[in-house]
Amino acid sequence: MLLAIWHDRETGWQHVSELARISDLRSKGDLVWAEADVKDLTDADVALIAEEFSLHELAVEDAVTLRQRPKFEKFADHTFIVLHQLNEEDGQLEPAQLSMFVGDHYVLVLHGGATRTLEEARRRLKEDGGEDVRPAWLLYTILDTVVDDYQGIADDLEQEIEDLEELTLESLDMPTRARMSIVNDGSMQRRLYSAKQRISRLRRYGQPAARLVQDLSSDEDGKLIDPKLAPRFADVKDHALRIGDQATSVESLTDALLDLRRGQQATALNEVTKKLTGWAAIIAVPTLISGLYGMNFHLYPDLGPRDGFWFAFTAMIVVSVGLYVYFKRRHWL
Repeated sequence: MLLAIWHDRETGWQHVSELARISDLRSKGDLVWAEADVKDLTDADVALIAEEFSLHELAVEDAVTLRQRPKFEKFADHTFIVLHQLNEEDGQLEPAQLSMFVGDHYVLVLHGGATRTLEEARRRLKEDGGEDVRPAWLLYTILDTVVDDYQGIADDLEQEIEDLEELTLESLDMPTRARMSIVNDGSMQRRLYSAKQRISRLRRYGQPAARLVQDLSSDEDGKLIDPKLAPRFADVKDHALRIGDQATSVESLTDALLDLRRGQQATALNEVTKKLTGWAAIIAVPTLISGLYGMNFHLYPDLGPRDGFWFAFTAMIVVSVGLYVYFKRRHWL
């Protein structure tokens, strides 16, 4: 139900096998890290966890409702923070909520499938956590892990858009038929719109992270963040701001690439229209001549049955060839 570990100054991190021990460890001043996936919790489990950690009922309700926006709220006995891990599924980014309760001697995380972030955060804690580990350090580790994950997503998106841009620009120098095949490539269109969706999700969940860290850093009480950790939180905020700028830049490049492809499609359609128009004009002239000579009245010149036929046939050939040469010189055909 609940994975819990506590930090001992001598032995380091130790697993807590019984949930009832958590309140005892907290009362002794030991640091507790606990986490659970809300999908695996019953209402009774949630009530027991809330009782052990003395959580506010409104914060608990938000934690088990996996549709919250990134936010930072303060209650009497703890701080409530919501962030999201972004998972790529079928070419899109889907959020997995991380609801964190930070108290004097504990950090509790109730999440909705954000195991990747928590595993990485625990790994960093074992490597970087010193003897004086406090809740603010745990919070910093989770925030830094989430923002680093956002950075990886932003870098992948930037590289993907640059590859698509290079492919599109190379097609401008290709022969018409090869260029048409790339312009009409549906897979490239899907990749572009998939990238647009991922950029939108990254901005929706990534940009509030910078404001959230700013709110944490400017906390008037100063109880949550130790002044020694202030530079680390400032670094996370700066990193999150850079990701927001990077996402804006990638989105602008994506929009420019979409406009370029729309221009290519319009040019290709214009080429097709010119070809159809040229051939229609070529076919229309002999059709007109043959139609006139097929009507039941006397036509001039009166050259006799056979000479009239050859005159009409020659006129068709000459006019059609003349139109073909004309359209060819104007690059319509």
